[in-house]
Amino acid sequence: MSRPLDSRGDSRSDARGRRARAEGPAPALGAGAALLGAVAASAGALSAWPIYEIPRVWLIAGLAWAAGIGIVWLGARLRWGALTLVALLAAFVLGIVPLAVPGALATGGPLPPALARGLGDALAAVALGWKQLLTLTLPVASYQATLVPYTVVVFAATAMLAWLALRGGRIAPFAAVPALAPVAFGVVFGASRVSEPLGLGPFSIPAPRELAAWVVVCVAGALWVAWSSGISRRAALRLGRRSTIDGDAASAGGRRRPRAIRAASALLAVLVAGGVGLAVVPLVDDERAVPRDRVDPELVVANQTSPLAGYRGWKRDAAFDAPVFSVSAPSGGELPGRLRMAVLDAYDGVDFFVSPGAAGLFTRFPSGDPGDRQTTVHLAFADAYDGIWLPISPPLAEPPRFSGPRADALADAFYVNRTTGAAIAVPEGAGVTAGDAFTASMGLSAEEELTSEPASADALIDLEAMPELAHWLAAQQLPGTAEGLSEAVERLRERGYLSHSLTDGEGERAWFDALEAQYGSTFVTSAGGHSIARIEQLFEQLNDQERAAGDTRDARALVAGIGDDEQFAAAAALLARAMGYDSRVVLGVRLGDAEEDGVPGVPACAEECTGANLAAWVEVSGADGAWIPIDASPQVEIPPSALDRGEQLPEFPTLPEEHDADEADPPAGATSDTNDRSDDPAEDALGALWPILRVVGLSLLALLLLALPICFLPVAKRIRRRRRRRAAADEVRALGAWDELVDGYADSGRRPRANAGRRDAADELGAPAGNRIAATVDRAVYAREGIDPGDVDELWRLVDEALAARRAELGWWGRLRSRFSLHSLIPGHRVWRSRMRAGRRRTVSGGSRMGRGAEHGTAH
Repeated sequence: MSRPLDSRGDSRSDARGRRARAEGPAPALGAGAALLGAVAASAGALSAWPIYEIPRVWLIAGLAWAAGIGIVWLGARLRWGALTLVALLAAFVLGIVPLAVPGALATGGPLPPALARGLGDALAAVALGWKQLLTLTLPVASYQATLVPYTVVVFAATAMLAWLALRGGRIAPFAAVPALAPVAFGVVFGASRVSEPLGLGPFSIPAPRELAAWVVVCVAGALWVAWSSGISRRAALRLGRRSTIDGDAASAGGRRRPRAIRAASALLAVLVAGGVGLAVVPLVDDERAVPRDRVDPELVVANQTSPLAGYRGWKRDAAFDAPVFSVSAPSGGELPGRLRMAVLDAYDGVDFFVSPGAAGLFTRFPSGDPGDRQTTVHLAFADAYDGIWLPISPPLAEPPRFSGPRADALADAFYVNRTTGAAIAVPEGAGVTAGDAFTASMGLSAEEELTSEPASADALIDLEAMPELAHWLAAQQLPGTAEGLSEAVERLRERGYLSHSLTDGEGERAWFDALEAQYGSTFVTSAGGHSIARIEQLFEQLNDQERAAGDTRDARALVAGIGDDEQFAAAAALLARAMGYDSRVVLGVRLGDAEEDGVPGVPACAEECTGANLAAWVEVSGADGAWIPIDASPQVEIPPSALDRGEQLPEFPTLPEEHDADEADPPAGATSDTNDRSDDPAEDALGALWPILRVVGLSLLALLLLALPICFLPVAKRIRRRRRRRAAADEVRALGAWDELVDGYADSGRRPRANAGRRDAADELGAPAGNRIAATVDRAVYAREGIDPGDVDELWRLVDEALAARRAELGWWGRLRSRFSLHSLIPGHRVWRSRMRAGRRRTVSGGSRMGRGAEHGTAH
């Protein structure tokens, strides 16, 4: 009696299974998956907040969760199969630009090109954005496409979570694994410094944000595992209770016992997750090791020739009056006092240059750190400038907004050194050119005076290598304090005289004509360069003049040092180091009124800056670490005088005699940041077209990579079909024909019961000639004499006709869905065939008895 009851129970169970598959996923599983996904997305947003620090993180978490859960649920409900993956990819492509690349739509240009460019950046960031995220200084906000990796993680994690959960059975508990991915993203790509400790009375909880995210997602995962692993049993028990009218107390207690066990298991999982988190708390330090600590790529400007060496090139006639860039305050606000370009911190005895250390490491600038006072400044470059250095006044509150035909290329190639505050733009390894422009929020901090003590009690340079400098400094009898350094630089400026060239001939007179017209200056020859030999020559002139002047107090008698900002900024920087102060040379411009805000000989600029406005000064830092700018330009009104020892200047001095010089002025430094432009129109057109082609190519490549798994499905099925049809053994070919029939119907949405025999399966599939196909396969498997090759060929013909008839029933959309369906490739579908293989193995061990059973039509 027991066997018939079991058969009826199996039939009822199979009927319920078919109804469940037809009705789609259980509502309880769908609701549970949505709740688990919401917890995972929220915890992921909390974990990723330090990376971005913008509210859009929560918006992405919510929309990615809704899209991932919703599409997978609809796919399971409507039985889309592999087309669910297509729908997920389509949703990603449609939503990624407005959601994760908002800057692409804020350019102000036509919408279609902006969307195409943004989509190209987003698809490229799917593969490349992860490393880029590790190279940026946090927070990155919505810089370029840095939100794409986070969007991918949340969207993929929630979609995978939903797919595993809605599968039900033993697979559903594994949905807790992808729920950890959003939180892990924040940990891996976050900063090395964790959140500040949270004080609770006498207790202190370190890293509360990170700990809260992990505890929440771990507790949710533990509860999900405990709940989902027993959902099938609970459904069976409910069905059993409905079919049982009376139950004794013992059976009722038996039903309550599993419920108590599951509740205890869930509580234990929660306690374990919380306990592990609390146990880890004492081990958490303020710093942690993360990948961005090991991946720190920067742009090193070591190959650039010293900009200070090329300073005199700006004073030649061709560049002196030529516009370099225009500057304005779009909102009518105040302009900064200075715009800094190159910051040179190292000296090798020949040039001041950017050191390969911290001052030479340039990184991308995704977000700024605004100061107390900021102003918006717009700069547009003219024909005279094509360097890599960008004029800015730090700190920048946000990344600059570039404009012009190369705006995107400049934004991609903008780097900042956060140690010195210098900024560069190196699109394709070159610099900015005429037509490039940018707008940025810059600092307006007032200039302070040097008041700090020296950074070192000892000199920071080798004074034995510069005896003239050491002698002049000792002769001044100044204290080694901030006041002493300021006075030393001031005396250096007062006793110097401005000259930009060796001669006043053709091509080198513009600067002198301007000085002569305004100050009545006299031309005095001056050699370029700022090597130790040149600086020692400057101090030798000063020392000789002091010895000649003796005890005179006439300041005019001490004027002797000839040069310009190149020599005097270098000399001031070396003086500061000799007195124990850190120093660096800065090239830039002063902004404001030409006379009031500039220095004699190097005027400030207000709207248009030319070569005449380019200046060099020195920044000095003491024990407090603050960098203070100090002007070093020499005076222009009192020319030097040649004195014999003890001679006094006359009350009405005459102009000094000008001597011819035999020296050759060194050529202006040809820096490697010049941009050699081609005169070939075809080459220029190709260069303009290349960025577009690159974006299109990367986009197509990303789409191809995303579509490869889907496009491979029909190929994989065709290969599988060919392998089955061409098997060496006729019995294996017959089994392959049956497997092909079952797989083809499974892909079309119709599957037999897992424990059905072949004839029952053929009836359930409704395949034409199904019973004949099943009987032929059974004969091939169980008959002692095997099967003829001709019968196998006929069997395959019947299978082909049955599958063709099934495809004809489906229509175009159904055939497409069947072609890309995954049902015949996933392990769960192959349970029935594996049982038939087990039956075959039993046949081999059972011998002739099984053969005789088969001859009488036994199908099992």
